[in-house]
Amino acid sequence: MSTPEHTMPLPPDALPSDGRVSEGTVSSAAPSDRAEALRPQVAALVSRSTDGLIGVRELLDSTEPLAALGVSSLSLLRLVDAVEETYGVFVDLGDRTFHTEDLRGLTERLIRLGAEATP
Repeated sequence: MSTPEHTMPLPPDALPSDGRVSEGTVSSAAPSDRAEALRPQVAALVSRSTDGLIGVRELLDSTEPLAALGVSSLSLLRLVDAVEETYGVFVDLGDRTFHTEDLRGLTERLIRLGAEATP
């Protein structure tokens, strides 16, 4: 059982006109502009966590899970440490989906946890 992720409050226009939220109404996808701003920064953290074995461009172009690209368990630990330090969010390593995400999925997860792109 994983711990629940912290969620960002929804903007008023994300709610139905009657103000009710039904299951499936709220999309788990992050707004594309926030994700696009954060993805290159997350790719750089992933690349650094692998000591440059996986390049930023390769990460940005790929839809493969990070593990399939060669991100080892040690690199994932280094990545989590870097993400937590950089963005001040907690990443649950016990959540098995963390090990199977691609860069886009990881970026969207970090946004849901409260990460914001830095200037």
